[in-house]
Amino acid sequence: MVKVLKPKGQVKKENAKSKPAKAPEKAKVPVRFDLREESLRTLSQFYLGEMDLKMRVRQMTVASGKEPEEWVATLEILKDNIIKTEHPDLKLKMYQGMADLLAKVGQKEDLFIIQQIIARYNLKSFKDIGFERVEIEVSKDACPVCRKNAGKKFRIDEAMETMPIPCRECSTEVDAVKGYCKCRYFAVF
Repeated sequence: MVKVLKPKGQVKKENAKSKPAKAPEKAKVPVRFDLREESLRTLSQFYLGEMDLKMRVRQMTVASGKEPEEWVATLEILKDNIIKTEHPDLKLKMYQGMADLLAKVGQKEDLFIIQQIIARYNLKSFKDIGFERVEIEVSKDACPVCRKNAGKKFRIDEAMETMPIPCRECSTEVDAVKGYCKCRYFAVF
């Protein structure tokens, strides 16, 4: 079961009609996209849409007494669908959708947890197929810390125990979060 953590900060949607706000005391990262549109785009990958989002927001509002951010409701919808589906590739794609959305809203700790789930899922899949070893592959734009892991080979059981990726010290920046580790395992003979 996936536990989606509560948001650590408020991320507001941009509203073109509103008056410019006073400069906040703390510097905030400017929102470069519409969170509602991003939530709907994420849901559309799984044949879900605006009605699903509205219904979940309403359910969460009734349950908690407070209206949640739409991206939080989107994560809850994906979490429920991951639990319901039995198709392993679809589950993995939904986890990746959650990771991408978390990166866009800057939720680094939650993102790291989802990336660990994806890595463990991949390791388990390789083991189920019959592979015994994996190698770490890094992206072309990998950070220096991740580059040190490039080509390292592990027994699958060892990799599941030590979890060398996702790299906690990764400094790759994607969207609103720094630390989006793009390293992946691939099976070796």
